[in-house]
Parts: sequence; structure tokens; C-alpha cells
Amino acid sequence: MNAKLILLVSLIIPFMKKSTSITAIEMDETDSNGLTRNQWLDLFQTFSARLVLEVFGATGAIWGFSEALGLRTDETNYFWRPFALSFGVIFFIRWCLQIGSFLIETKQSNKLNTVDEVHVNSDDIETKELLNPNKKLYI
Repeated sequence: MNAKLILLVSLIIPFMKKSTSITAIEMDETDSNGLTRNQWLDLFQTFSARLVLEVFGATGAIWGFSEALGLRTDETNYFWRPFALSFGVIFFIRWCLQIGSFLIETKQSNKLNTVDEVHVNSDDIETKELLNPNKKLYI
């Protein structure tokens, strides 16, 4: 048991630590999905906890509370099992939608934070208009 636990922890820890061997530029580079390595790590950590707490927790809450109230007995398990699982499915769909929203918001945030290097001539009239803080820009 202890050997399996040590092996599991030794496999997980490298993915949880932020590697110091990767430069800041490499950490900020996005992959083909538009997310950085740190954002994927945040997504995994956040939504794996939410899966356990919100999805499995909702299913277990229905199952356990029905027993605590005395509604679920050996004779009524046939009813409560699909009832609890249906809540699990509803919360699983909600969890998937939350992941989708997280991905969309993160990709949009990455696009807004991306700055291309542009060399401008400050004497140029158009550049002065763009650099004018009082002018509203619509992109």
C-alpha cells in the first residue's frame, strides 16, 4: 500500500510543481488550444476538485440524505439509485459547461494580453492618434 502511494505521489508531483527549468517565455507560450502550461495546470487542479466535490458530492448527497430520512431502504434502492445518478448526470453536464466557459474566457484573456512588437514612428500622425489617451479605440 505504501509503495503504491509513494509511486502515485512521485508521478503526480512533477506535474504540480511549476518547473524552474522552463523560462518565462516558454511558460507564457500558448499551445494549439490557446492555453499556457500554467493555465492547463490550473484547469486540471480546479476542475478535478470540482468534479469530486460538486458532481460526486451531489450524487452522494441525494443517496445519503434519502437514507438518513428513512426514504431509502432495501426495498426502495431500485428507485433511489437512478434518482441519485440522474442528479449526478445533471451536475456532470454543469461541470462540463463550466470547463467550456473557463476555456473560452481564458482564450479571450490570452488574446487581449498578447502584445505584438510594433515599431512605430512617433512623428507619424496616425501613430499620434493611436497613442492619444483621450481617444477611444474600437477594435
